[in-house]
Amino acid sequence: MKKYLLFLLLAILTLPAAFAQDKDKAKMKEELQQFKIDFLAKEMNLSEKEKAEFTPLYNEYDEQRRQAGSEAWKFERELKKKKDASEADYKHLSELQQKARSKDNEIVKQYDAKFGAFLSAKQIYQMHQGEEKFFEKMKEMRRKHRDGKHGKPDSKGPKKPRDRHDSPFPDDCPDC
Repeated sequence: MKKYLLFLLLAILTLPAAFAQDKDKAKMKEELQQFKIDFLAKEMNLSEKEKAEFTPLYNEYDEQRRQAGSEAWKFERELKKKKDASEADYKHLSELQQKARSKDNEIVKQYDAKFGAFLSAKQIYQMHQGEEKFFEKMKEMRRKHRDGKHGKPDSKGPKKPRDRHDSPFPDDCPDC
């Protein structure tokens, strides 16, 4: 009986921490998305009115693009962990990635038309360029974090920045 009470007490004490972590992740994701929108709005020289119209539509657009690639990304992560991946596994991954890219292109085309209702063609172009810049900034921040906080190398020493063409994985290549 004592074991059950101890287990119950432990579960009750750890549950709030688990919920707090989920809330922290959600809050961090929300803050990152807001930072991205602010960054893009600046790149696009949006007025406050344009930004107010742009924000909900961009959130919808960004989520749809993320969902379009999620199945391929999940399968790729699983495949990277597999030591005995087959040729059929890689063929399936390739098909999933092609399907995701095709779906992504359709989403971009669809939303470019929606953005075109209140943004100029130049602003839409600047949005896409801004997304690439934002992606590069995020990669740079991850690289700095990986190499040690505040740019200080960790105990393993500094890591050589990788050229995006060195990687066989498409998620490391923004043009793939």
